[in-house]
Amino acid sequence: LKRGAIHRVHEQPDERRLQEYREEVLSHHIPCGNLQHRPQVQKLLQHLGSIAIGPALKIGFLKSLMRARYAVESLGHYGLAKQNYAHFTSPIRRYADLVVHRALFQKHHGSTQSLKEISDHISGTERNSSDAERDSKDVKLFAFLLSQLESNNPLTYPALVTDLRNFGFFVDVPGLAMSGVVSLSTLQDDFYVFDIERRQLIGRRTRRSIKLGDKVEVQVAKVDRFKKQVDFRLATPAPQNQRSASKNQTREVKTFTGTRKAAPPRGHHSSTQPPQRRPATANKTASASQKPSVFSFSNSSKTTKKTHATPSPKQHSPNGKRPRPKPASQRNPPKQGSKRPGHFRG
Repeated sequence: LKRGAIHRVHEQPDERRLQEYREEVLSHHIPCGNLQHRPQVQKLLQHLGSIAIGPALKIGFLKSLMRARYAVESLGHYGLAKQNYAHFTSPIRRYADLVVHRALFQKHHGSTQSLKEISDHISGTERNSSDAERDSKDVKLFAFLLSQLESNNPLTYPALVTDLRNFGFFVDVPGLAMSGVVSLSTLQDDFYVFDIERRQLIGRRTRRSIKLGDKVEVQVAKVDRFKKQVDFRLATPAPQNQRSASKNQTREVKTFTGTRKAAPPRGHHSSTQPPQRRPATANKTASASQKPSVFSFSNSSKTTKKTHATPSPKQHSPNGKRPRPKPASQRNPPKQGSKRPGHFRG
């Protein structure tokens, strides 16, 4: 119609950023043509959809694109592959619809300068509204993540490695609709070094590698409301005591007779069979019969048992008292020729 109006424009990507993205794709041994030509871009995106590392590289391509805006000049729309594009009716862009309708049905709807001011204004308000929407979501999201840190029981989320640096790697968490960084200082299993040529993080001891497109599980490690950043860490396995508690109830112990279940802990008895106690008298009798006498002793040649000398009833006097022993003078003298103990006859 040869009338001035506003257009929704999406400019061509910056050549420098496209070249950096192309070098990154080639570093992963993926064929990539000249991304200035649209057929080569479509061919690359189709190939990325069939490989594991594809989703992470697609995010990098989106970061290299320009942001759409409003302008008086018709600069085309790169994303829609349109050379002449005005505006698509949108429920969140009502004022742009109104300006386009004025250009169609009114001859004198405004000068070029006024249209330029309008396009700059609605482009700014669009950015402000999108930032406000993102900030309002972040307020609730940060409060939710902080509650997980305070409970010391953070949830585990699947994530995708989207970028690698010498200080850590970035992950995209679809479950939270956000991205964050996993610092190398949080990796406790090994010391990782960034290999620039391979674009990988490699552990010195375990030789474990973390590369672009890897799927990992992360937990929230730090939330900074002022910087609007969230740091993650790799999810740790369940504690050893929690994993062994469930196994101890059903684990089996191998013995020489076969396989049997482990005995219940001390103090635990079955509800159907009460504990049986051994009679105390039987234990005492068995132990008394097996215990040797205090006055017993053995020799290599013969065994002699000494017991207490119990006087017979005949040795007692009629009055019930034990008789006194005779003095040495009244005792019978030894017979002639007898040997006394310790006497030597020469």
